[in-house]
Amino acid sequence: MRESSTYQFILDEGRAEGRAEGEARGRSDEARRLILRQGTKRFGAPDAATEAALAAVDTVERLEQLAERLLEAESWAELLA
Repeated sequence: MRESSTYQFILDEGRAEGRAEGEARGRSDEARRLILRQGTKRFGAPDAATEAALAAVDTVERLEQLAERLLEAESWAELLA
């Protein structure tokens, strides 16, 4: 069974999906770290609620939006509103 083309296809597809998920998670982690780093310089250290709110953001697109808003926001609360 392991030699069947269908079995091999399923394995390859699973590996590709796993890689894609890992890459997206890595991009999210990088974006989140950048927002925290730049936000800390601009607004000061975030409190626990702010860190939790950023950790809850689950898409790269939303993190990119926050990174853009960081240029205009005046506080962590305004950024995350």
